[in-house]
Amino acid sequence: MMRPESTAGIAAAENGLVTLDGVDGLAITFTPEAAAETGRRLIAAAEQAASQPRDDRPGT
Repeated sequence: MMRPESTAGIAAAENGLVTLDGVDGLAITFTPEAAAETGRRLIAAAEQAASQPRDDRPGT
């Protein structure tokens, strides 16, 4: 299982595009429309995940 990241990415607008920089060299560029839809999907998934039980035991 992948370890969840607890550090938020950094979003910026450059030359009419949206960039998202994250940990470990993650970098992605979106059109404004794709960035907005990705944001909506992330918020919806975050709200759903926040209401679910989470197994934080080491080794699982």
